[in-house]
Amino acid sequence: MAEENEEQEGAEGGAEEESESGGGKMVLLIGLVNTLGLIGLAAYIMMGGGGGGGGQPMMSPEQMGEGSLVAASPAGVPENQGAPGPKVEIGELVVNLKEPTGDRYLKTKVELELDSEETRAEVEGRLSAIRYQLNLLLSGQRVADVQGPEAIETLRKSMIRRANAVLAKGRIVNVWPAEWIVQ
Repeated sequence: MAEENEEQEGAEGGAEEESESGGGKMVLLIGLVNTLGLIGLAAYIMMGGGGGGGGQPMMSPEQMGEGSLVAASPAGVPENQGAPGPKVEIGELVVNLKEPTGDRYLKTKVELELDSEETRAEVEGRLSAIRYQLNLLLSGQRVADVQGPEAIETLRKSMIRRANAVLAKGRIVNVWPAEWIVQ
């Protein structure tokens, strides 16, 4: 019986040695599979497979500069073709924003881009009315309405419409805020 116990202990010890070395082999195998997977993923990305999304190839910086701005322009914004039109600065506009506390304001410096040089005389003659319309529009906004790129772009489009409503013949094609400070 003592011999049987010794044989069982010896057998159990041998099983433990085999399982430890088998476990080490398993860890090594998992590490190897993970390493090969990472190398494959890196190769896929380096070859351009993961960049464009939807199967589109990645674009070089030169290609991005050629046509991406036209495709990325927001809907409703006129695409500028050719040289910009004449510009008229209307100066700074400082308005109190429509907030319950009443202590927030927007300061902006605006430049109007015109469709032609003939429009300049009309704009300069109606500059007070244009400034008034833009002041009305901006003073009716909340802080949330004047912060962030989308909000500014929406307001810029509204400013174009308001300024054009004052004109009889010419047309303002863009409004360019040079400053946009909200405090």
